[in-house]
Amino acid sequence: MDNAGGHRHGQHHEDHHGHSHEDRHAHKREGHSGHGCAHGHAHGAGAQRGAIKAAFFITAAFMVAEAAGGLLTGSMALLSDSLHMMTDAAALGMSFFASRLASLKPDPSRTYGYRRAEVVAALANAMLLWILSGYMLREVYERFHNPVSVLSGPMLAVAVLGLLANLASAWILHAHSEDNINVRGAFLHVMSDLAGSVAAIIAGLIIYFTGWYRADTIVSLLIIALILFSSTRLLREAFHILMEGTPRDLSLPELERALRGIDGVSDVHELHAWSLSSGFNAVSAHLVVKNPALQQAALKAATCGVAAAFGIRHTVFQVEAEPVENSSCDICS
Repeated sequence: MDNAGGHRHGQHHEDHHGHSHEDRHAHKREGHSGHGCAHGHAHGAGAQRGAIKAAFFITAAFMVAEAAGGLLTGSMALLSDSLHMMTDAAALGMSFFASRLASLKPDPSRTYGYRRAEVVAALANAMLLWILSGYMLREVYERFHNPVSVLSGPMLAVAVLGLLANLASAWILHAHSEDNINVRGAFLHVMSDLAGSVAAIIAGLIIYFTGWYRADTIVSLLIIALILFSSTRLLREAFHILMEGTPRDLSLPELERALRGIDGVSDVHELHAWSLSSGFNAVSAHLVVKNPALQQAALKAATCGVAAAFGIRHTVFQVEAEPVENSSCDICS
């Protein structure tokens, strides 16, 4: 992000001394509804943590039951799914820790706070799913060449219970999955596990009625494919945020047109948009306002009007009396 108070040449240095404190420095605003907005965000974060915590206990409790069922029945699908649930439990625990960390206030060493911890946790969850898939592929390969008999009746019972447990966890997490990448990572874990439970039920039915034990192995391959599909999307999104990409739900051309439409603004440059975490978008820009009498009004309109309309929660705007060429710090000589 550019430094709004830099002095690279005479023109910018003169502007620094010729305007008010708000004009010459970046004006920041987090949240556009005062304390009410902050309270709502804190309440939402608490609800997200509560959802993750509940899903963790459900997943951890049934993980033990499914592992025991897999060992007793000889089902590779159940064993694979229990291993997946173990990873889910670890991922949910990681997500809960990251959510608590993200709620910490900014400090001198982390001026933006710890919101990015949720994105890092989501990235770790995706990588964990890939590692899990590699382990499962090796086990499936062995089972495919050497099929093992499976007790289809108990396998079906355990798989149905697993489906119910995953449905409960998915229902708890779904309400927050669109607003937070960390919760979405946990939700995708649970959804892939839910699909695994459905596949295990299908395999149990096939074995029960036909005695074809390879169905258990084939279902395990389907579970792995589901895991890879869900984790790839999560991996891309986390990487996009960490690379300071423009938020996918924000149109930069539309934002620029809205800023240019503010009374007194003749030009907009150095426009950047990024996300600290899902749902927490930030923007910085230089606004050229030649009429000094309109500068404060333009700054307020940009911060309280345009930014709020686009759902931007952190803004850094610098007002200039005339455009400053090559004003970005990353090209200073």
